[in-house]
Amino acid sequence: ALARSADDAKELSALLRAQGADVYFYPCIEIVPFDENEEFDAALRAAAAGKYEWLVFNDADVVIVVAKQLELLGIDPRVLNQLKIATIGCMTEQNAQQYLGLHADLAPEIYTPEIVAAALNLHLGDRVLLPQSGVTRLALAKCLRKPGADVAAVNAYHPLIGRGGDPVPVRLWEGKIDGIAFTYPTEVRYFAKRLKYEGGTLDMLDDVVVSCIGPITTEAAKSFGLSVAPVPQSHTYSGLVDQIVQVVNG
Repeated sequence: ALARSADDAKELSALLRAQGADVYFYPCIEIVPFDENEEFDAALRAAAAGKYEWLVFNDADVVIVVAKQLELLGIDPRVLNQLKIATIGCMTEQNAQQYLGLHADLAPEIYTPEIVAAALNLHLGDRVLLPQSGVTRLALAKCLRKPGADVAAVNAYHPLIGRGGDPVPVRLWEGKIDGIAFTYPTEVRYFAKRLKYEGGTLDMLDDVVVSCIGPITTEAAKSFGLSVAPVPQSHTYSGLVDQIVQVVNG
């Protein structure tokens, strides 16, 4: 099972199906832009004017929000090509190309905050725009600021509990799901929220393989008391699928 919609998880679900898996979709997050967000609008106008060295996307959903807001502001996203672009996560890089036409200058396969910050190689006074969810933790922003960079961590949207997809709570109750995969921490948190909202509990995952794409997502899963499979060496969809196959097949 994936905590995303079928449209949002095309690449990952295709890789899983290529391994013979039946894939269920359980979208746990609905992305809602803020009604009025002058700080976000001002940051995007500044980015379009070339006032940042880096634009960092730390999740796939924020790319879509940025694309929609640029359209509302009448800004051609291609002007952002004058900035260096960093995308954190496979789907984030894909969305940046699809929705904004941007090529990532940095798309790390291993993306802990420390590794991303080191890869950016920021210096004193470098200006960085980091649009993000209103519930995103500050670990990445803190790491980016350590060399003295001026990081604008701007809230772009807030998540709500998702809906639709497959009846995953019922499938869990029936013992028909062998594994659940998470690709970033918010998925874990909102999976727990939706499951509880629909009458389930995380105890239903006791006999299910829980796989996470990287250490930060794994940390989030463990904070909910979940037993998580080892983190794949490569924090990519293919690395995640290889890890799932290895664990499930024992």
